[in-house]
Amino acid sequence: MIDLALALLRDELNEYIRSIPGNNDPVYVTLGNVSAIEGSNNNSLNDTILVSLVNIEEESTLKNLRTPPRMIGNRMVYDSAPAHLNLYILFACNFPDDYNNALIRLSQVIQRFQSKKVFNLQNTVSDTVLAIAADPNDPRHDLVRLLSLALDLYTMTFEQINHLWGSLGGKQIPFGMYKVRLVELAEPKVDREAPPIEQIRQDVHPLNEAC
Repeated sequence: MIDLALALLRDELNEYIRSIPGNNDPVYVTLGNVSAIEGSNNNSLNDTILVSLVNIEEESTLKNLRTPPRMIGNRMVYDSAPAHLNLYILFACNFPDDYNNALIRLSQVIQRFQSKKVFNLQNTVSDTVLAIAADPNDPRHDLVRLLSLALDLYTMTFEQINHLWGSLGGKQIPFGMYKVRLVELAEPKVDREAPPIEQIRQDVHPLNEAC
């Protein structure tokens, strides 16, 4: 599900940049490890907006929520509880020969996620996600139909920025960090099954007179 969440954001951003009036330059938004930029001879990473996952956080407030049972046939099925994740996504604008263009593209990233902060199956333009949702035989079909992402711009201190780019092993380029809430990740596993409760028996016992 993490890969589909990033693919959705990639496709949305690609479509938005292509739709900007007067935007004739080919700009590609791609998924990849931002650390590959430094010292790479792969020119395919140049003039791109690189989308990288840099951290995962479990949403503690939803950790203890129980999954309601489902009725399948004449059995009650209890599923394993899903993990609710927050993803920290880096949008790095890698335009080594045109710093001004990198700033323009960063502005467009912020504009996209400011004007549209919630992404789900009903409002997405992602062909990747829509194709899975349209195929009932795809094992990710049900999960994609529930996919909903909310984005918040994540502000970092100068010290955090220094540690971030130091750990990525590269030189800092124009970037924005977003906290993506909430990605629900679940193993399609049934914890247990039980017959349904069809009736409640109530036994009434007289009190002992000695009491």
